[in-house]
Amino acid sequence: MNSAHRAVTTSQSAKEIETYCYSLAQELGLTLESVWWGCALHPDHDDDPYNLHISISKPIEAILEFWYTSEKVLGYATGGTKTVIENEIRKDLKARLRDDVEPPTKGTRRR
Repeated sequence: MNSAHRAVTTSQSAKEIETYCYSLAQELGLTLESVWWGCALHPDHDDDPYNLHISISKPIEAILEFWYTSEKVLGYATGGTKTVIENEIRKDLKARLRDDVEPPTKGTRRR
């Protein structure tokens, strides 16, 4: 990771997003093992190389990944992208919790 990438992943915005993840996990009754940032040169993510990893240990075990552009990460602290990022993380955490914890409804099967 070069210094430009490191500047994004260690920015005030990135730290605030991590804090949001821990607060949201507490609100949802999840135990987070860790939250961390990476930057990957991946062909599917040329335009959004910054990846946020959220590792959950209870009541489910999972690692979720979210991919962002530098503008999206850095826009969080100024409020420009805060709602979008928070809604995305909330939606995915709630969906993972619901899908992995709730019993299947009558007539449905789990994969």
